[in-house]
Amino acid sequence: MTHATATEGRGKIPPELVLVFITMIWGFTFLVIKLGLAHGGALALVGLRFAIGAALLAGITRPSWPRLAEWRAGFFIGTSLFAGYALQAQGLTDIASSRSAFFTALYVPLVPMLQLLLFRKPPGWTGLLAIILAFAGLALLAHPKGGVFQLSLGDWLTLAAALACALEIILLSRYAPRCNPLRLAVAQMSVVAVLSLGTNLLTGAAVPWAYPPFWYSTIGLGAATSIIMFGQAWGQARVPALRASVIFAMEPVWAGAVGAVAGDPMGLATIAGAGMIVTGILTEPFRRFFSRKAAPRAPAPAARQTSGGTPG
Repeated sequence: MTHATATEGRGKIPPELVLVFITMIWGFTFLVIKLGLAHGGALALVGLRFAIGAALLAGITRPSWPRLAEWRAGFFIGTSLFAGYALQAQGLTDIASSRSAFFTALYVPLVPMLQLLLFRKPPGWTGLLAIILAFAGLALLAHPKGGVFQLSLGDWLTLAAALACALEIILLSRYAPRCNPLRLAVAQMSVVAVLSLGTNLLTGAAVPWAYPPFWYSTIGLGAATSIIMFGQAWGQARVPALRASVIFAMEPVWAGAVGAVAGDPMGLATIAGAGMIVTGILTEPFRRFFSRKAAPRAPAPAARQTSGGTPG
């Protein structure tokens, strides 16, 4: 029995490894977006990226057509995603990819702040600590001189993108439990594509249709988006949410490493500020981990399930 079980488990891909790979792709996309924006507008890049990603995800997973409730949820979630990605892409025209990654990661401590403002839900001491650490890191990244924070337009746009991402997280937690995750992913990605391309058309921004480097970036980002959506849905169905959240906190770290290799400036203040932001992100997962370790264990049943996890 033991030998058979070991043989069955051999050769399977660990879901944690899949999630780590996803964070690496996430981190790398910041630099790819930065390079793609040198050849085309932010809205066109975001719209085509999500159109290609939605088509590839639908082709890979072959989900049934989203229902009306999933389209409705996809509209609200997709609208906040559109704001987040469009603002982030526009901000990347002005700041380094590594800096954008750490600013975008501020959506994690912004979630409890929005919950307090919108639903009067107190963040708790860990949420408050995460907010303090994250904004202390932001202050270091802003390189204050004479008590004045030096934030560029790109920084402010990226902070607004983080706020939109935090709103997307709250909307996702509200609607996702009642929807099929793959159908909802296709719906929200389609909404982002339509809003981005529609706004690009209304503003009359040019799209470099005949310029190959723009398409290399866009197709690569579209493929990365579909892989991320599919891999996240598969991995988080097998990894507990606590462990997944710790893994996802590595996204800005990968982006910072990729940006540093590409030549982004990473001084001592930048590294310290980035470290504070990542520490703030990890505060809540660590609190849950130690609470779970300290909690008294219930008596184990005769037949205990040892695999799988809660979908995140």
